[in-house]
Amino acid sequence: MSSSPCYLDPVVIPFIRGETVLDVGCGYGRWSTLIHTNFWEAGLQVPPAVDGLDAYGPNVSFCAQHGYYRRVWQQTLPSSLDGEWDTVLACEVLEHLRQDDVEEVVALLESVARQRVVFSTPNFPDFRDGSNTLVGFNEFEAHRSYAPRELFRRRGYRLLGAGFGNAPNPLVRGLTRLGLASSLQSTARLLPRLADAIVAVKDV
Repeated sequence: MSSSPCYLDPVVIPFIRGETVLDVGCGYGRWSTLIHTNFWEAGLQVPPAVDGLDAYGPNVSFCAQHGYYRRVWQQTLPSSLDGEWDTVLACEVLEHLRQDDVEEVVALLESVARQRVVFSTPNFPDFRDGSNTLVGFNEFEAHRSYAPRELFRRRGYRLLGAGFGNAPNPLVRGLTRLGLASSLQSTARLLPRLADAIVAVKDV
């Protein structure tokens, strides 16, 4: 994913742990930038070293210019990863994989995390094609799969919601029509079934 919705920021950043982070699907470098500027919101004394990978080469080149990554490289998952990181962060990544690869990638990322794994992903099937981005047409922007909440519960994750807006949910549709969606953002965090995205967190 080239970038992620802003409603994820206050949910995800406090879960960063340790001295090293792997940013999977680093896109434009949003998470590395936020980690370096808001590390204190995670209770850290100094910014952790952040490595990043992305399937789309122009994203990698874009991130390499930021100066916020220790290392950044091009890689398509599933494939083996060389190293371990205290926190493995994969925001808006799983939906871009083939459906058959989703659980394999979850297990792979768990295996290289020393302390914590954090995922975010749409809370409902949201299929789409690749699209134009700041750095060119990115075929990897396509949404090819869906990772339901049950997948993460089965693997022992804690679930939170981010953004009020689970489109298929009739309650969400009704409250949105009434113009109440913007006042219910914090409710979605506590009730993931109402959220636009889920954030799944697991200590390993």
